[in-house]
Amino acid sequence: MKKYLLVLLFTLACFCPGQNVFAQTFNDIQDHWAKGYISQLSDANVIRGYPDGTFKPEGNITRAEFTKALVLSRGLPLKPTVNPTFTNVGAYHWCYPYVESAIAAGIIVPDEYVQTAFIPDEPITRVEAAIFLSRSLGLAEGSGFTGFDDGNQIPVEFRGYIRAVKERGLIAGYPDGTFRPWNPISRAEASTILVRYMYEQGKGKGLVTISYDHQFSSVFENAFPLHKAYGYPGVNYVCTSSVGSEGAMTVKQLKEMEDAGWETASHSANHLHFKDLDEKGIRDQLERSKQWLKQYSLTGENFAYPFRFAAAPNPLVREYYNSGATSYDKQINVKPFNSYKLSRYYLQKPGEEEIKEVLDKTVAEGGWTIFYTHNVYKGNQTPDDKSINQDTLQFLFDEIAKRNMQVVTVKQGLQLMSR
Repeated sequence: MKKYLLVLLFTLACFCPGQNVFAQTFNDIQDHWAKGYISQLSDANVIRGYPDGTFKPEGNITRAEFTKALVLSRGLPLKPTVNPTFTNVGAYHWCYPYVESAIAAGIIVPDEYVQTAFIPDEPITRVEAAIFLSRSLGLAEGSGFTGFDDGNQIPVEFRGYIRAVKERGLIAGYPDGTFRPWNPISRAEASTILVRYMYEQGKGKGLVTISYDHQFSSVFENAFPLHKAYGYPGVNYVCTSSVGSEGAMTVKQLKEMEDAGWETASHSANHLHFKDLDEKGIRDQLERSKQWLKQYSLTGENFAYPFRFAAAPNPLVREYYNSGATSYDKQINVKPFNSYKLSRYYLQKPGEEEIKEVLDKTVAEGGWTIFYTHNVYKGNQTPDDKSINQDTLQFLFDEIAKRNMQVVTVKQGLQLMSR
């Protein structure tokens, strides 16, 4: 068979969304460069390791493993035939139904294989993986130029596939400008490609919400202009009794932000710790904040629990608000989710790699990340440990834009995630 597909091969070989698999912790990736990507895919239950707890990041992926993962990742129906297409992939082979399904989908073309031998247990090559990937995404092959210095090593009829995945940033070459088409692909390399591939194939591109606690005036002064420049709405979780006080936003400013598409939600009336209150005290905080928001015709449909505690008073919040968002967490909301236990991702002076990783993971999981912070400092000023500055916020917005992710309010996110 003509060898041509490797990079994406392993990527998909590890992608098994159709299985209910628990995320794994691997004992051999602690210091590996691809740890972040591998962990993201494991957390999303799309990649698996071995019984001994290893991942073997430098190991290769076979054609059979890749084909099964590719079929599962695309959600293709299994179409085993009565008469096997390949001489060495009979009905006895575990990958038989996946290979036949890939053939039916036009991903694998039998005539490209010598004497109809698929050789399922050999490592897949970078060029073969690229071809499978391009075909699975319906990318055009109309180009005789790969964009790599060693493209002349690839049959002309396959060069367009290589160029297509290169242009979409799915498969990178090497520093010397080569693609090395006949090399196998490592499990680590495949993990990075899989994150990109899952986005490209349109699997739940993910939602993002940007929220701010405590109605600090810096949000109006320093964050709101950036939101308007990017066209992104935001959410203000306000302690209603403090609106208009020194250092806080005014009702007029909150209304101006709502006119621009923002949402105003409650962070309680006085920011008291619910664990220290009895039912009457909690109801007082909930009702007073709800009535205040209603009085000023602000959105007021959702709520964020003040402080961290083990058992959120969901039944009480449910009587006053449509959702309850937790504080201090760094988690992504995925279906099915409890609208009264929405997780928020705390932006505490985050690094650029942390921001990129959580956005990639949100895309991979098709989830919803609700970021939150307190103050927004000007430019590159050093923020306090509960806040960020404008440079960090702009970097976050740029990364969201690169991934073409949808930025929503909590109200909008609840509607979209409940469909």
